[in-house]
Amino acid sequence: MAAPLSVLVVEDDFLIRACLTEFLEDSDIHVLEAENCAEAWRHLDQSGPIHAVVTDISLPDGNGKNLSMDLRARWPEMPVIFTSGHGASVYEKTEIAPPHDRIVTKPYPLSAVLDAIHELTGTHQDRVPAQ
Repeated sequence: MAAPLSVLVVEDDFLIRACLTEFLEDSDIHVLEAENCAEAWRHLDQSGPIHAVVTDISLPDGNGKNLSMDLRARWPEMPVIFTSGHGASVYEKTEIAPPHDRIVTKPYPLSAVLDAIHELTGTHQDRVPAQ
């Protein structure tokens, strides 16, 4: 059996982070959680392989765009899924690299994030947990 995907979720809203984490874990994804950029970097520097990052664009100590630019200096192919409560127009403002990135606007169905993870990592989902 292959090792599960490992995803870093960077979200400062505790309830959003907790719900998304539980949903992804129920979908057989290993989740690392961070509430800001500093915690995200601790995971990126100290954890095993991370297959994708899900990050809010607005964070208390920075933003998801800058986080993704910095992590791409080390891992150019790292898939990043941006979440934002500012609507789809933020897509143009973040200079997202479409082959490796997606944006999911809040409020979003949890399955939209899961679908983006599977699409960007080239994996597929065998079952869909109840929402």
